Amino acid sequence: MHLQRLRLRHFRTYDSLDLRLDRGVTVLHGPNAVGKTNVLEAIFALATTKSFRTRTDRDLIAWGEQPDSAARFARIEGDADARGGPVRVEMTVAESTSRGTEPVARKQFKTNGRPRRASEVVGTIKAVLFTPDDVDLVTGSPSQRRRYMDLMLCQIDHRYLRLLQDYARIVTQRNALLQRLRGHEDPASLLDFWDEKLIAAGAEIITARKSMLRILNDFAREAYADVAGIDEQLTIVYRPSLEAAADAASAELGRVFRERLDELQTKEICQSVTLTGPHRDDLQFLINGADAQYFGSRGQQRSIALALRLGELRYMTNRTGEEPILLLDEALAELDDSRRDLLLHLIESYPQVIATTSHLDAFPATLRDRASLRRVSPGHVETARSPQARAS
Repeated sequence: MHLQRLRLRHFRTYDSLDLRLDRGVTVLHGPNAVGKTNVLEAIFALATTKSFRTRTDRDLIAWGEQPDSAARFARIEGDADARGGPVRVEMTVAESTSRGTEPVARKQFKTNGRPRRASEVVGTIKAVLFTPDDVDLVTGSPSQRRRYMDLMLCQIDHRYLRLLQDYARIVTQRNALLQRLRGHEDPASLLDFWDEKLIAAGAEIITARKSMLRILNDFAREAYADVAGIDEQLTIVYRPSLEAAADAASAELGRVFRERLDELQTKEICQSVTLTGPHRDDLQFLINGADAQYFGSRGQQRSIALALRLGELRYMTNRTGEEPILLLDEALAELDDSRRDLLLHLIESYPQVIATTSHLDAFPATLRDRASLRRVSPGHVETARSPQARAS
């Protein structure tokens, strides 16, 4: 996959940007807080329909007056050469206000000029993002690890995304019913309808995650061996909140899910919350059998984070036959020499890489000579010069 052109309008620090992108390596360089990461955020949003920096879509809209519109908005457009041919993806975030209420942001999407739902747009442009904060995949909350699994699967399987959306609605409706049942005489059999829906969608999500992890485990293990040495072995363990699901065959998931819901029914009604299912799943990372979250060194945890992203790249390529765009946000900043060398080797061999850095000399001179270097200043990205022009 090759992202050829990125256009931004009223997005973050960019009032207007038209950026043409080459194959190979593009390095966006400049001081901190000038807008380098905003470019990666825009590309990631086109790929996933979500920002990796905020959960509030209004944050994407540039501050200040917008004379060309009555309502504040931001627009991202990307032209890509994908496996199925040329494609244009557009995402618009516009403020909507009602009398007496706070403004809210609404997103609209198009592919090749035709309106689409978010679920139809995800993965049209595929991207994998690596940042120094990825160590939080190991040390942070279970929600971050679920998000890692889900964003990867959503980019390659629209049906999985629809399952997640359906499942979230089911959990919301079921929780509302649990709250009604607390302290009332409504028969618990009222839960049966939502239980069946929860089981059906949840079992499919668990099956998809287990299937993905069987393949990802091999890719991540190989990547970790390259980073950390063959004397240490990484194992990714799926920890579903429905514990019996870890070893259950797909055909058995419905039964074990139902049994667990029956066991938890009184507790769930008391707490008014669904206590088991894929919305509470987790991953565990073992180094030679020891839990890296609690017993791993900082270096081991960073090695796992890098291995997860390298595994993600290989998994998505394996499943789709198309290599995602690799986005690197200050990715060399906190790596030691061995991990930096591995990442640099990947950068030099990968079809399209877009990287940011505050220190251009962090990249070897040989790579800089072959890369497209773009200096970033507030609201502006320098037009590219070819490597040959720089050499002369």
